[in-house]
Amino acid sequence: MSPRIPISTEVKSLEMTKSQSVMSRLLRLLPLLLGSMLIASCASGRIDPTDPVGDNAKQIDGIMRLSGYMAAAVGLFVAGAVITAIVKFRERPTDDPNELPKQIHGNRKAELTWTLIPVFMLVFLAIVTIPTVFDLSSKSDGRTIKVEGQQWWWQFSYDVDEDGVSDIVTANEIVIPVGEEINLDIRSNDVIHSFWIPQLNGKRDAVPGRVHSWRISSPVPGIFYGECTEFCGLSHANMQMRAVVLTDEDYDEWVREQLTPANIPAAAAAKSGYDLFGRHCVSCHVINGVYESAADGNANLTSGYAPNLTHLMTRTSFAGAIFELYEEDGSVNIADLKEWIRNAPGQKPSRPENRQGMISFAETLSDKELDDLVTYLMTLGGPPPLMPS
Repeated sequence: MSPRIPISTEVKSLEMTKSQSVMSRLLRLLPLLLGSMLIASCASGRIDPTDPVGDNAKQIDGIMRLSGYMAAAVGLFVAGAVITAIVKFRERPTDDPNELPKQIHGNRKAELTWTLIPVFMLVFLAIVTIPTVFDLSSKSDGRTIKVEGQQWWWQFSYDVDEDGVSDIVTANEIVIPVGEEINLDIRSNDVIHSFWIPQLNGKRDAVPGRVHSWRISSPVPGIFYGECTEFCGLSHANMQMRAVVLTDEDYDEWVREQLTPANIPAAAAAKSGYDLFGRHCVSCHVINGVYESAADGNANLTSGYAPNLTHLMTRTSFAGAIFELYEEDGSVNIADLKEWIRNAPGQKPSRPENRQGMISFAETLSDKELDDLVTYLMTLGGPPPLMPS
């Protein structure tokens, strides 16, 4: 008869086998985990939160890095303590499996240490962070631009008067002069959105019925990219934006062009496109000087607004900034522009039947009519003062 193995030894052996099995599985998943972390750490296209340019973005980046360093220090300490415990108190061949290690209950110094150190770290982080939060929410002495989010694009109105009227309205691209602190009054015309251009500042929600103040600035000219960061429906991921920062001279020239109303074109194809626009597009879109019936929030959409197209060709993008308006050689991206007009819901998920997004004209306009409409749109200003690099 074989000797009876103590139950405690059997249990411990079973537990060790289970632990080895779990460890083996974790090791097999380690490459996948590391690969996922690497992919997640990469910047999303042109949007790079790790490269702040504006002063406001640099303040946020400084706090994030400080908290990251503090978290890393805590993580390293905890990892060191865990490794020390594993190595120092591991089971050795000479240990009696039935003998329990020395039991210790309570250590006031240790408990105070691991309680007070995190408290001091959090208090320090709060002292650094709170003044920055209030500073970022305050207004500067510079100009103010009204920012309106709607499904699924952004509208920017400049120098809005007491009656809410603005002579310059752009879509998806906010244009500002270099070195100037610009105030933003952020709101929404339908659901909750969130405004984020990470290289110029952090996130700020756009909430129906409320106005949230924010600021952006850049010490250098350039184009900076952003997106909506609050889930807002089908095309939330396609609700992008750009901040175009110009030199003072270029900005003044841009303003002069934006204040110039559109004219009725004389060329036959463009004139045909102008007439088609009047029959099919004016229930939503505005062109200052010729088609203004949809102004002041009267567009046939849930939000009441559609992009103002008066100076469309001075922009670098369209359709919520998901398509480039110009090719790399400087020519107009006619193919995508035409396809957008033909079948917008096929290019960008939307619900036009529910007044959320642009309808399809695939069954309404012929190829010749689409060409004429694009020809007319190409007469609306341009080219932009700054092209994407």
